Amino acid sequence: MFDHIFIAVLIFTAFVCRENINVVSVVAIITFQLVIDQLAWPLMNLLPYFKFFLYIIAFGLIYYLQHDKLIYLILPVTILTALTEIYWQVTEYSGPQITWYVWLMISQLIVRHLLFIRVAIVDSYFSKQGVSINLDWVIYKLAALTVLVQAIMLLEYLARHLGDLSDLLMMYAAFPYIVQCIGTITIWVVFHESYKLLLPKLLKV
Repeated sequence: MFDHIFIAVLIFTAFVCRENINVVSVVAIITFQLVIDQLAWPLMNLLPYFKFFLYIIAFGLIYYLQHDKLIYLILPVTILTALTEIYWQVTEYSGPQITWYVWLMISQLIVRHLLFIRVAIVDSYFSKQGVSINLDWVIYKLAALTVLVQAIMLLEYLARHLGDLSDLLMMYAAFPYIVQCIGTITIWVVFHESYKLLLPKLLKV
């Protein structure tokens, strides 16, 4: 439900700021990330081999986007998670759905890359109208925070199931609230930064 509200807010913001291609393009990147996450979850649960496909995508993107410093966190966690899933398959252990958290890290990595090249993309399609705005930087940092949260969640899962630490539920309990808090901050930032860019035009009117 929160994701649907989030997408609705983003679409509304894009409409209000439709004349500012920089705001619209940032909103488009965030919306794209939410949509692919919404598509990945059902496919992951319905198609038995989709996990394998996601790991191929994950390692491919990690290699392609190795310039991002977040790789130093994402790569070891993803390798450890992949090895754990192989171990669970071999031992026929009924483990939790941890591939989802790997995908969430990768989708945030995609967001950071798209934000990094956004100005160049806008310039190539809209005659040099692309400029870096503060919204780029804030969303870029929030994506890094989200990756950190997902990584901690994954490591806690692995510690709980591999280390027989069944009482280790601190991140598990806090996770929904942390993610929703980051989402709420993102909505506020999009509104706030968009309003700051829109305000001079409103004052002229």
